Amino acid sequence: MKIFFFCKKYLLSHKYTIVAFITLTLLSSAIGIISPYIIGNFLDNLVIGADKSIIIYFCLIFGGLSMLKILKDYITSIMYTKMQTQMGYDLNITVIKHIQSMSMSFINKNNGMYLNQRLNGDSYNLITFCLTTLQSIITNIILFIIPFVILLVINWFITTLMIGFILVYIILYLTFKKSLYKAGFNFRESQAKFLSKLYEQIKYIKLIKINSIQFELNKRVEDSFKDYKTTAIHSQKANFVYSSMDGIIASIARITLFVIGGLQILNGNFTVGMFTIFSSYFSMMFGSIRYFFGLGATYQNAMSSYNRIKDILNCINENNGDKVVDSIDRIELLDIKFSYNTLPNNNYSCDLSNFNKEQETIIVDKTFDKTQVKVKNIIDSFNAKFSKGNMYAVTGANGAGKSTIISLIMGLYIHEYDGKIKYDDICIREIDMVTTRKRLIGLAEQEPLLINDSIRYNLDYNDDANINGIDLLNNTNNMCEKSKTVSLDECIEILNMGSFIKQNRFSFIIDEKNTNISGGEKQKISILKVLYKNPTVMIFDEPTSALDMNTTRKFINYLQKIKSDKIIIIVTHDEYVKDCCDEIMQI
Repeated sequence: MKIFFFCKKYLLSHKYTIVAFITLTLLSSAIGIISPYIIGNFLDNLVIGADKSIIIYFCLIFGGLSMLKILKDYITSIMYTKMQTQMGYDLNITVIKHIQSMSMSFINKNNGMYLNQRLNGDSYNLITFCLTTLQSIITNIILFIIPFVILLVINWFITTLMIGFILVYIILYLTFKKSLYKAGFNFRESQAKFLSKLYEQIKYIKLIKINSIQFELNKRVEDSFKDYKTTAIHSQKANFVYSSMDGIIASIARITLFVIGGLQILNGNFTVGMFTIFSSYFSMMFGSIRYFFGLGATYQNAMSSYNRIKDILNCINENNGDKVVDSIDRIELLDIKFSYNTLPNNNYSCDLSNFNKEQETIIVDKTFDKTQVKVKNIIDSFNAKFSKGNMYAVTGANGAGKSTIISLIMGLYIHEYDGKIKYDDICIREIDMVTTRKRLIGLAEQEPLLINDSIRYNLDYNDDANINGIDLLNNTNNMCEKSKTVSLDECIEILNMGSFIKQNRFSFIIDEKNTNISGGEKQKISILKVLYKNPTVMIFDEPTSALDMNTTRKFINYLQKIKSDKIIIIVTHDEYVKDCCDEIMQI
């Protein structure tokens, strides 16, 4: 089964717990198999006039078995919760890591909240399916085989009728299989989209208030809800029709049992106790058949989650190179062409909407011919060279592609450009850019997004540093190449952030939307992070927009002082900054 094979490594990581879990479940099955004999014998003993001791004996046995089952249920529920939450997390984080390794083109194309709802719900749905199925399928196989053998001995005619009911169930499942899958898939898709639109009402609340667009944004979520409601009802209808067929067949089976069993009692072939035993085992066996019938609907629902997860995992990630560079003396861009509308160079489509729901397969477009699509390049035949020991001012009109150039230099669109980008004559597609960005490159964005955590955490992303001690932030885990020890005190003084840090301290928690600090303070923290990191390549996007003239002079003077072993790139419109740079690059 595809789903079990897909979840194999997560199941094996808990194999001993799963074995214990199934063993305890089988204990419950054994109690269920024994119970009809106890009840049947008890009734027969009462009919023949046994003394009161049989009642006490029955109560002790049946009560003991009931308490044992309750204890088993408690233990297995705890075991199940632990396994389900851990394995669900493990699968979830696997998909998240895959998304993090994918091109920025994929990230930009797909709504983050939609992706989160999609992978979180589907991950836990798959793990839940595997665990409940492992538990139930073994139990129900036993609860079918053993009662079938017992009933075959008691009355072969009624027992063989079960085969006919099994065939009817199989035909019904094959008939409803495709409609159940489509209904489940469409429901999950519309649910993820609806929750994404619902989150917009909170995410863009400032925008909504400023522009008084409550009605317009509410309409978006209302339209999405209508689609969600429609698919939810359709899914419920499909499942109800399927389950109602089960109810009809079960009713016919029970009527058959009562008619034939009643005749057996009237003819003297069955005692009341024997009929009770027979009826219990018949119900037990038929319940197992119904379980497998219901499993068909559950499986189709899980298959929709499986295909949605595979849809993401089948999108190719960035083929990060394996060469680790220890320094960067030169960065070259040769005849670069780039457009956000082009596919990656491997011609692999990562559009999640490109999914064939009918055939349950992922469509991968490997025949796409970029020459047939007319797109306007944001960057066209661009050439540049950045060398260590120099400061570069990158300037140009808004929308000219300055930020795109920075993204390309950092390897964020490593497959989408034409031309060559080299670090010291090595193509960046051959370089381990993840490690390189961590160790050797620092970027301060004009509109940075800070993490909902302390100022200290946003400087070095290290939970272990002393939040109150400035000097202790020079942690030994920092992988950056440092030509000299960088004092955080000095960096704070350069940016005139002393009073801000003194007032708020490093333990100050920045809220989720970064609204409890000003835009200027937020940008200064981003610049401070780069200065403190002290990487070989420093990139600043409009850094002086947050700085007064005095701070700007101190900042630029500091960069000039350290530039001998750096490549410093500043995206700027500031004439003072441009005059202080060694080269001005017009985009």
